[in-house]
Amino acid sequence: MRAICPLIFCLLAVLPAAGGYEWRTFADEPDQLSLWHDGRQLGNWRISTREYLPLLAPGIWGDPCPPPYPPPQDVVAPGKIETDGTINFGLERSRLPAGRHLLNGKEVSKDELLQALGSAKVPDDSQWLSLTIIGPDGMRQKVISDLQSSPSLAPWKDRLKVQDYSPDHWAIKDTGFVTTGQPTIYCQAPDGRVLHRQDEYRGPEALAQVLRQVDPQYKPEKDPDLNKGLAGIPLPLLIGGAVVLYLLLGKDEKR
Repeated sequence: MRAICPLIFCLLAVLPAAGGYEWRTFADEPDQLSLWHDGRQLGNWRISTREYLPLLAPGIWGDPCPPPYPPPQDVVAPGKIETDGTINFGLERSRLPAGRHLLNGKEVSKDELLQALGSAKVPDDSQWLSLTIIGPDGMRQKVISDLQSSPSLAPWKDRLKVQDYSPDHWAIKDTGFVTTGQPTIYCQAPDGRVLHRQDEYRGPEALAQVLRQVDPQYKPEKDPDLNKGLAGIPLPLLIGGAVVLYLLLGKDEKR
């Protein structure tokens, strides 16, 4: 889950748009614009990161995506817009060598550069669950550490969008989120619906149990049963049989 834009600011100005859209700036948050359509807020644009977050429901924000109406260019990117559409903030592009590719400071061919970059793919996390941890630093870090190392949480290690915030962080302050937990942990569906909330951390086993219940991709038949041995024989029975066999073989050797 990405950072959640706050809703409560003092309105500074309304920037004209078209088709019922309008961008609003805020007196106490100069880094954000708010997009409205016919009196309804659609989302926020953060200028410093050039990201638009849609407002799915009060206090619930979606992942970054293109805004339905473009933000004002002079506010978002005050640099010079060149003829090819590039936003230039003072670089003399004419003095840059054309067609050069550098790898660790060494000039290489385009093919060498592409080979070095490899075929890494950006994972599609659009259907992942979101886990938001709100609380003091040490408490948040305990949950994050367990998410990375606990065997109980291993099935979700690369299938959760995890964000953590201090209670006074701008992303969650005054947005409707509970911030008084020790810590507060939210689990949300891909569409932003809150599936679970707890106001204390009860350990990796309890968190794994929650994730099993809310994860639509969880398959209980794939859970390992460590109490079963060969061919489904219970492990204690298997060990007992091995002991009996050892004693019998020992008696044969003494004869």
